[in-house]
Amino acid sequence: MATSTALSPAAALTIVALACGCSPSRSGFAADGGSGDFGSFPDGGGGGGSSVCEPNPANYDIPGNDCDDDGDGKVDNTIVCDGNLPASGTARDFASAIGLCQDAGAGKWGIISAELTNGYGPGIPAVGQHAILPHFGSVIRPREGSRLAVLSSGYAFQCDDGNPGAGCAGNGESDPYFKGEQVGMTGLGTAPPGYPKPASGCQNASDVYDAIGVKLQVLVPANAQGLQFDFDFYSGEWPEYVCTKYNDSFVAWLTSSAYVGNDGDLNISFDGSGNPVSVNNAFFDRCTTNTVTGCAGGPAGTAACAGGPSELAGTGFYDLATYCGAVSTGGGATGWLTTKAPVKQAETITLQFIIWDTGDQSWDSSVLVDNFQWQPGPTHTGTGRPAQ
Repeated sequence: MATSTALSPAAALTIVALACGCSPSRSGFAADGGSGDFGSFPDGGGGGGSSVCEPNPANYDIPGNDCDDDGDGKVDNTIVCDGNLPASGTARDFASAIGLCQDAGAGKWGIISAELTNGYGPGIPAVGQHAILPHFGSVIRPREGSRLAVLSSGYAFQCDDGNPGAGCAGNGESDPYFKGEQVGMTGLGTAPPGYPKPASGCQNASDVYDAIGVKLQVLVPANAQGLQFDFDFYSGEWPEYVCTKYNDSFVAWLTSSAYVGNDGDLNISFDGSGNPVSVNNAFFDRCTTNTVTGCAGGPAGTAACAGGPSELAGTGFYDLATYCGAVSTGGGATGWLTTKAPVKQAETITLQFIIWDTGDQSWDSSVLVDNFQWQPGPTHTGTGRPAQ
């Protein structure tokens, strides 16, 4: 059964006007996969409002501005709420794991509802497709708090195995790796309108399998004009299935009056060329250096893999063997990325995180999500590398 929490419309709409114009702090970003300096996007860092702070429970507390924006009696307090979450938590637990701690009500911003889905539409995902973990492999740690959230077209653990404590040692295209013929999870599912969508110059199947999504309905703080979150996409299709019809995808779908998207496409996570998140995305560079790619039906190529394979250690995406005639990791990842997008102050938004298998139920993919934050100033849509 899908897990959800709900708030009455009357409570959700109990909000008051924007009150605090205190100057926020900036956060920096490195290059974003070929589209320029992500840090140059307006992200609320300039402030520009009054230095007077009028506390308001409909506000969020802007870090570093020396104001008690939300009127809770504490200045610049950051709430962390993921310390004791179960590995197989609910959709509401997923929200807590990524840093969305507050429920809407009593004049406060926050979560109105949270639901696990079989992709973009309704349905019941497999329990093993979502998880809340203290780490992913031996290198990757949470970006905030002590837990990160995982969604997968296979098992949402560091190995493609139903046991969260399974080891990922050995070679070969089989369990516990995210490569090869894997047990199907939920079967069919739904992708957002217009998806699956291929990267430029690549093909893509139209059928979707083992989809899972988390759908969050959130009342935006009265002093927020944008949101951001971090994600890290992994796929076992690397390197032999690059630019083939089987490339799985991750989408972050935002419904907000401040975001018009592109001809009905409301995805906010993409590279500088507009390519959706898959093995064909420009950010996908956590893999073996100078990897030969595309030998299973895609165009032949060689990828620089500038990020190297170290972040794959201890996961089922580090399957060192011979692929496309050379030894490489049998999987790869994007590394941590940050997506930003605009929202309207005090509106209700819907944010969906969705991942699926494209074309078949094998060669699975996973995404880590963490470090959700509000932005106090004008925010442009884009994805880039966090500064650290």
